[in-house]
Amino acid sequence: MHTSDRRDGGFTLIEAAVALLIASFIFVALGQTIAWALRSAEERRLEQQGAALTAEVVEAVRDLEYDQVALLPDAADPTRLPASSYDPGTGPEPLIEDSLAGIPNQVTKETFNSVTYTLTRYVTWVDDNPLDSQTEDYRRLSVVAEWESRGVKRTEELQTFVARQSAEGGASNPTYGPVVGPPSLASYGAAGTDVVFEQTVTNIGNRDDTFDMTVTNDAGWPVTLLDATTGFPLVDTSGNGIPDTGNLLPAPDAGSTLGIRVVVSIPDGTPFRDVSSTIVEATSVVDPDMSASASDKTVSTGPFTAVNAELYLKSGMALQPSPPTGLPSLVAGPDGTTFTWSTPVPAEWTLITDGTLDLYVGRRGTCAAADVAYAVTVRTTSETWALGVPSGPIAVSGCGVRWTSVDLPINGNTIAAGETLYVDITITEVTSGTPAKRGLSIGFDGLNAESQLTFRAIAS
Repeated sequence: MHTSDRRDGGFTLIEAAVALLIASFIFVALGQTIAWALRSAEERRLEQQGAALTAEVVEAVRDLEYDQVALLPDAADPTRLPASSYDPGTGPEPLIEDSLAGIPNQVTKETFNSVTYTLTRYVTWVDDNPLDSQTEDYRRLSVVAEWESRGVKRTEELQTFVARQSAEGGASNPTYGPVVGPPSLASYGAAGTDVVFEQTVTNIGNRDDTFDMTVTNDAGWPVTLLDATTGFPLVDTSGNGIPDTGNLLPAPDAGSTLGIRVVVSIPDGTPFRDVSSTIVEATSVVDPDMSASASDKTVSTGPFTAVNAELYLKSGMALQPSPPTGLPSLVAGPDGTTFTWSTPVPAEWTLITDGTLDLYVGRRGTCAAADVAYAVTVRTTSETWALGVPSGPIAVSGCGVRWTSVDLPINGNTIAAGETLYVDITITEVTSGTPAKRGLSIGFDGLNAESQLTFRAIAS
């Protein structure tokens, strides 16, 4: 009798089905990765187009006379929005309206590749010194581009200052004055090292001017002012014995600004947590009553060095001290849900200075538009550093997720090695749907950047 072994006769039906199933998993995962990459490239292209459109509007307005940089009244501009002020990020400023304005429409639309951009212009008065009686010092043009991508509203904004030009030499009221920005900065450094602050002096008057630069440090730490371009100390060009900016034209002409570096030297032996404040003041040489200042805070870390630290958030895992791997993931919960991540503290971390939480959020179980919000708490085993810091309202629509950022005021808190660091994210608001059913989806790693907590630590 002859028998044969069928095991060598090829694949069975079950083996073929298993192989097909495995292949399908691989192709689905690969397809998702490619799709996410394509979406990311498309979003960047749309953002670049939005930035180009706002820049075109700014350049067109720069060609106008100073008095023409204004919005038309409602009766002359059917696109005018029903608002008398605009907040450019520094607080509400009154809109400027003139019947002879050179901006014909406040709102226009541009369409590129089937995407429509809404361009909105705001011209506002800037009060550069709230302590004086003059509230209309110069003008600010803000241009906001808005568009919708995959059901999510995107925005791009560009701002510029507009002052009277010296070319308008017939102006009967010459004005003088500087701005020093940013108005306040803070940084950390080890004892015996230098901390550098980058700032800009801008001539906002309508005449050429030179600005004397003086510094005071309340702790007596040495401070040096350098030209940011050349790296050399500022010199006296006006002959009055005080280092200055040299001649600056009125903004926004070329030469209207000077970048400076404020170098604060932390003396050797300065203890951990000692703080100094440096006041940088710019004063008009032509009109010494016109001045502006900025404040720079320097914190000593003692003998240690301040380093950047990043903790990456990932679904179902504790905080990770290195970038996560794997496909993008989501966790979701209704209004009121708290998600918590934790990580043990490495031995070399002895101080946490400042923090920022970057997080991706979307709608839970629906693509319907809504305003959502969350609150962040950062705590350790022994104390709470930041309690319930709100994200503010976040407009979410469509099925995608949106990047958000929350600054965490945790400056100067200490942490002992061996403790645990916790991050709590609590959903605090959902404006549509049933709160008990609808909430937020929080996205992690793999879109344009990872959701993460970034801060400064002291490494011993």
